[in-house]
Amino acid sequence: MSKKLILILSSFFLITSCATVSEKANDAYDTVAGAVSKGYNKVKDTVTGGDDD
Repeated sequence: MSKKLILILSSFFLITSCATVSEKANDAYDTVAGAVSKGYNKVKDTVTGGDDD
């Protein structure tokens, strides 16, 4: 019985804190995606010789 109670309580806290966590995760994702995009564009420009399409 105590395991079920712990599971229910932890699930409740996970669900209620989910919005805050997902916003932080989105910010982190945006930061990482921006850095990866900049790095990719820099490498692409070096390889292709710039933005001459």
